[in-house]
Amino acid sequence: MHDLQKKYIITGAPGTGKTTLINLLKEKIPCMDEVSRKVIVDEQKNNKNGVPWGNINRFTDLVFNFTIQELLNSDAQICDRSLLDLEAYLSVEHKGIPDYLCNFPYQETYHETVFFAPTWFEIYCQDGQRLQEFDYCLKLEKSLLEHYKSKGFKIVMLPKSSPLKRLKFILQTIL
Repeated sequence: MHDLQKKYIITGAPGTGKTTLINLLKEKIPCMDEVSRKVIVDEQKNNKNGVPWGNINRFTDLVFNFTIQELLNSDAQICDRSLLDLEAYLSVEHKGIPDYLCNFPYQETYHETVFFAPTWFEIYCQDGQRLQEFDYCLKLEKSLLEHYKSKGFKIVMLPKSSPLKRLKFILQTIL
């Protein structure tokens, strides 16, 4: 992992516009899609419970393994979420954090600047892979901020504005 270019992270609670922003960014620079959504879709399709509201430990293992492969095989410069998000999810559920996450080289893998999409009630909506209530998103947001700050990341809050304005904001920051 140490030989890879550090990746920027866009994170935040579910339903804050991260994926919309990533899809716009892909037109400009290589981006890595959200692994957790892929895992949720696959688990649902195969009638399994490795989802955040089901077996969160299985979900964590699956996302970790899939993410490692994506990081090793991708030229992405920006990631939709990071492995540190798993620690935040586990903390909200009062679950232990596995050693493989505690010992992961976050600082060597990810850029110190993290773009954070704040919870935004006006754009939040549930879907087939986003079953969480808005109140849960507020708890997760708090946990995400605590975990990223505790690992020494610099949080840059994205404005609550149009996806195009957010795109411009990120590009001006990293280029």
